Amino acid sequence: MARQMRNTVNKVREKYFIGKGLVLRGEISGEGDVQVEGEFEGKINLAGTVVIREGGKIQGDVVATHITVAGLVRGDLMASGKVELSPTCQLVGSVQSKVLTIREGAVVKGKIKAETPLSPAAEFAEIARLVQQGDGRNL
Repeated sequence: MARQMRNTVNKVREKYFIGKGLVLRGEISGEGDVQVEGEFEGKINLAGTVVIREGGKIQGDVVATHITVAGLVRGDLMASGKVELSPTCQLVGSVQSKVLTIREGAVVKGKIKAETPLSPAAEFAEIARLVQQGDGRNL
């Protein structure tokens, strides 16, 4: 019997750095990971991870799969996955993600929305609970 070989391609995500002492303005979008140690002014929209290191500064919105902040961000964070705010984080803006971790010492001035979608069984149980309470009008 002939054995069929699968051709697999390891897709390596590109990694980009904004180093200390650099100041960039503009828009970053696409696929890959970005690490900010300098300053960036503009919008970041990535399918990937954005890490703002201690001392790093962003003025603008960040949309990514995962976001970790240890520096200063003045703008909104939106992640389809996880947002982690480290003890040295200073955020002036809103956060929206499925998973949110805020470490002791992080400073946040803004709105937070962290929401894991309900499983179908949990969603059904919540609807049943609302109906039993007579609150079915909110469905």
